[in-house]
Amino acid sequence: MDSPDQDFLKDYKPLHVPHKYDAGASLQDNVVYALAQLEYATAPEVAAKMDEFEPQTDKATHLQQTRKVLEGLFKKGLIKGNDDAERQYNLSKILTPNSGKADPLF
Repeated sequence: MDSPDQDFLKDYKPLHVPHKYDAGASLQDNVVYALAQLEYATAPEVAAKMDEFEPQTDKATHLQQTRKVLEGLFKKGLIKGNDDAERQYNLSKILTPNSGKADPLF
């Protein structure tokens, strides 16, 4: 019997950031990889990075697909973005370690 939350968990699982670009990977994985390389970027900037990895694909196609993937991830809350006219996205990576300490458990 399927869990009623199975579809939710499938759609909102934590975002996987690939360690390299792979032409055989999903479009989402490659867009996320390109965004990770740029850290903070607009859809046209990510599309330009995608064009570096896959120059045989039309630039307009890269831009259209990249916008769709980034907006979808943003709407799900899996990536962050600002509210500028040309939204700048980021993966919300923690770049500085916590400075506090944990209390002992026992």
